[in-house]
Amino acid sequence: MKVYFVTKNSHKFSEVKSILNEFNIQIEQLSMEKDEDKEKLIEDVALYNAELFASKHNVPIVVEDTGFYYNAYPNFPGSNPKLMFNLLGYKGLLKLLENEKDRGAEFKAAVAFAYKGEKKLFTGKLKGVITEKTDGNEEDVMPYERIFIPEGQDKLLAFIPREEKNKISHRYHAFRQFAEWFVKKYNNQKDNNSDNTIENEGDGN
Repeated sequence: MKVYFVTKNSHKFSEVKSILNEFNIQIEQLSMEKDEDKEKLIEDVALYNAELFASKHNVPIVVEDTGFYYNAYPNFPGSNPKLMFNLLGYKGLLKLLENEKDRGAEFKAAVAFAYKGEKKLFTGKLKGVITEKTDGNEEDVMPYERIFIPEGQDKLLAFIPREEKNKISHRYHAFRQFAEWFVKKYNNQKDNNSDNTIENEGDGN
């Protein structure tokens, strides 16, 4: 049975496709905008959109939402890390931890599946610590990767090769959970969606 991943980010789609390929799960990109209410938990955003798109298109849907969290500040930067970075920059983000003993943080992914009234949620985390200064500004990565060292690593996430990073990421853990469940649930069911055509809005990054 084919699943449709709602994202306009073609790089993210490629990463997820490589994960699901390990389980022989067919996946197609549904390049449409999600409803991203950043006042909600990422779990709620993912579930809401999965149900919305599954109801609209009548196909199996997966949606992912992500967040970044300091141990010392519950739900911060939270479900809208990009906005917090744009507002505070590295100076502000690091200053918040100047007097904190706990510099721990984590990336978190919420992956939601919905189809014909069924819905499931899977979460994955990548724990680590926040550094005291930035590095890797020349690397083409997310801003927080320049101040975050994952558990079990001795270097910034920014300096970890993408192929290696994709095997430890929060997204990898969440989608593997989904894949293991999906194969057990749907592996032997006939794919009734292979002929369905859903018009995309075009790829994005």
